[in-house]
Amino acid sequence: MTAPDPSHLLSAALRAQANGSPGAAPPPPPAPRRRRLPVVGVLVFAVVLGLLAGAVGGVLTLVYSVG
Repeated sequence: MTAPDPSHLLSAALRAQANGSPGAAPPPPPAPRRRRLPVVGVLVFAVVLGLLAGAVGGVLTLVYSVG
């Protein structure tokens, strides 16, 4: 008996892989979509936080001003 031709082995393996094997498990379902972050809410939060930080800094500057 002669050794099988490598090109025939490769083509047979690729054909079997393309057809799928009968015992293969189905692929897992796709992950659920993630909710998007509300852009307007984040921007409003950032503006309010910046105003609050500026107000605190202004008050501290007025209270502890070097005279």
